[in-house]
Amino acid sequence: MEKQKIGFFSLYDTDTADSYVGALLVTDQNGIPLEFKCTHSVKPTLIQKTLYGEKLKPYIAITLCGIPLLNNISNKPDILFISTPFILGLRPEIEIPTLLIRRTGETINLQTEDDETEKQKIENESGQYNAIILQTHPDNKEESKLLIGTVNQLFNNFDLIEPFERMKKSIEILGKNDTNFK
Repeated sequence: MEKQKIGFFSLYDTDTADSYVGALLVTDQNGIPLEFKCTHSVKPTLIQKTLYGEKLKPYIAITLCGIPLLNNISNKPDILFISTPFILGLRPEIEIPTLLIRRTGETINLQTEDDETEKQKIENESGQYNAIILQTHPDNKEESKLLIGTVNQLFNNFDLIEPFERMKKSIEILGKNDTNFK
């Protein structure tokens, strides 16, 4: 497999649970970090919470965190994995193939468009990792089929869910050591 850059993006609640931090990790095809960036905490006001309603977290994730982080990295990913369904809204804003990834058996509220999205189940050949489900944005239904070979190869190299855990731990460490991340 040719060298690829794999992106992982997610939005994390801070320790205070009233603000959010966006994080982007780019690794090589073996899961070795190439670049990590995150935002300072984004703390919406009570008025913003009221006006945005349930669109607040997607707005923060996509507009305030995802797009700026992707625009400001040196190692542009060839594929981007996300961990939360509402972040699929990032896909129409960027040129990078984007896939929602989760372990099989996880329950995720897909809110709307569940029947319109393409899903693929991927097994790890060695059986070392639990199977994963990939899901695309409704406007890019074919992406998971086009990327299935690449994702299979990557999933045989490393656990594609684990980088999200690394990012979460990194945000927690930053939160304990820097008030900009609380």
